[in-house]
Amino acid sequence: MRKGNTMKVSASLLVLLMGFSLVACGNSNPAAQPTVNNTEEQSPALEQQPNESAAIEAEGILTGWADPHTVEIRVNEKPMSFQVSEDLQKSLDDIDDEDSVRFKYVEKTIDATTKQLVLTEIAKIESSDDNNGSNAGGTVTSDRPKTSELEVTVEGMTEKRPVKLAQAKGYSLYVFEPMAFDAEDHELTMKIDPDYEVEIEKLPANYNLDALKMDAKEELSETGEVKQLTAEQLSNGSMKDAKLYMMSQNDKKTEYFIVKELDGNGFIFHIQAPIGEPSEGFLPMAYASLNSIMNE
Repeated sequence: MRKGNTMKVSASLLVLLMGFSLVACGNSNPAAQPTVNNTEEQSPALEQQPNESAAIEAEGILTGWADPHTVEIRVNEKPMSFQVSEDLQKSLDDIDDEDSVRFKYVEKTIDATTKQLVLTEIAKIESSDDNNGSNAGGTVTSDRPKTSELEVTVEGMTEKRPVKLAQAKGYSLYVFEPMAFDAEDHELTMKIDPDYEVEIEKLPANYNLDALKMDAKEELSETGEVKQLTAEQLSNGSMKDAKLYMMSQNDKKTEYFIVKELDGNGFIFHIQAPIGEPSEGFLPMAYASLNSIMNE
């Protein structure tokens, strides 16, 4: 009885061992699994080329170099930066800061958020003052020196600055480099912004100061409340000898109507001075130029 039980146990163990062997053999040779192609050929990413616009023409004022390859130009009073190639840099050698320029550029779109302006051509706009002493519409025939220096006080500092002679019909005057003079229209303006303007009007010998005062009130009232400065108020200024000094102002500009006799002749100076950065230097230079007027 005990022996028979032993044989039954041995037989059962044998069956179990055979079962394990079959399972092991089955696992040793698994069915081939479909391979996953992880090396699918990827198309190489094409390098995006910048899109380039057609050439754009513009005019502005050269501000100067921002770095060795970037120049800044003000276009309609908005500063714009342009990339400059080494070859084109030679074209800028004869152009000074604050010169008027005519140029061409292209706009390159690097990506969705980056655009680059690239200068392709640039040239200085030759003004009449480059050729004949800041004079437009006429030739300088005066015996006065063609160049000189005038004293001017800007931002509390008094210094002498170089000037060029300009001549219009009946008079001549000296003009600072940041300014331009149109002899035909008798206008003295800032190159950086022609809205800063002095219109010069030569008076006849028998002008009537009271009548001019009436004209001044009418002209200035369009800008704001009209004020007249007294001789005492003008005593320490550049226009201390003015026969009439009236002004008006609003939040955009200050306007002046000044009558002054220079070299034996009366003149009216109609001055427009917008509120802005150039305003600090405009009036001192304008007054110095106007005070240099002589009859011709």
